[in-house]
Amino acid sequence: MRFLTFLLLFLLISVPAGAKVVDYIAAVVNGKPILYSEVVSYAKENGILDLRVALDRLIEKEILITQAESKGIKVSDAEVDAALKDFMKRNGIENQEQLKELLKREGLTLSDLKQKIREQLLIAKLIAREVKSKISVPQGKVDMICQKEEGKPVRDVYYLFTRSRSVAEKAMELLSNGVPFEKVAKELSESGETAVKGGHIGKVAPGMLIKPLDEAVWSIKPGSYKLVRTKEGFYVVYVKSEEKGHCDRKKIKQQLYMVEFQKALKNYLDRLKREASVKVYM
Repeated sequence: MRFLTFLLLFLLISVPAGAKVVDYIAAVVNGKPILYSEVVSYAKENGILDLRVALDRLIEKEILITQAESKGIKVSDAEVDAALKDFMKRNGIENQEQLKELLKREGLTLSDLKQKIREQLLIAKLIAREVKSKISVPQGKVDMICQKEEGKPVRDVYYLFTRSRSVAEKAMELLSNGVPFEKVAKELSESGETAVKGGHIGKVAPGMLIKPLDEAVWSIKPGSYKLVRTKEGFYVVYVKSEEKGHCDRKKIKQQLYMVEFQKALKNYLDRLKREASVKVYM
């Protein structure tokens, strides 16, 4: 194996004096070489500026592919074709001729794309079998988190911001005369992001806003408003309503699952890297 690696390196980098070296082996993973040109192409395709980072990703990919193959995992042509159709649909590509033209601009062929899809499906199957299938999130953990959230009050809050005291006072006057808060905020607020929504910032729990606004929001009754002065300027805060906090158990379970998945995937990759034969020459 060492002789083969040396021979490949020799064939690729032993060129006549003055000739241009166009490629070389950047790494060998489980006996399979990764060329420098592959690293450059991968970095370009994935927007990676550091070639060493690109090489690390390619090494990980090759380790996963090798592991999948050793486990007897296979991807059929039908699976590749189905994934290709889905890819075209999601990207608004009407037919394969259009796809081939787009690939040509990127220096790729349809065969290149199919090979990339096959590799992705192979890795996905491996991770599903070796990592995802072994992760479970106890319902008790979900319930424990939700118990902390449920029952807490949340308020539907609006505000307008201005640096001018006179504008703030005008806003308060309009509100006291019955003009809807949304209309006042759209006309007078200097906070463009919230002004277009009539000053609406959404539902907030205690402690979510900066201290002066948080204190104002929780010091007034729902349906009322208050003028607040800060270092930046003046806020008019409006609390539209209040309700008990709601916990989305499905969402919480998904979040917990993703945390466990990322941890398990990292541990799995680290183990495979320790067991793999990796030689880096770049």
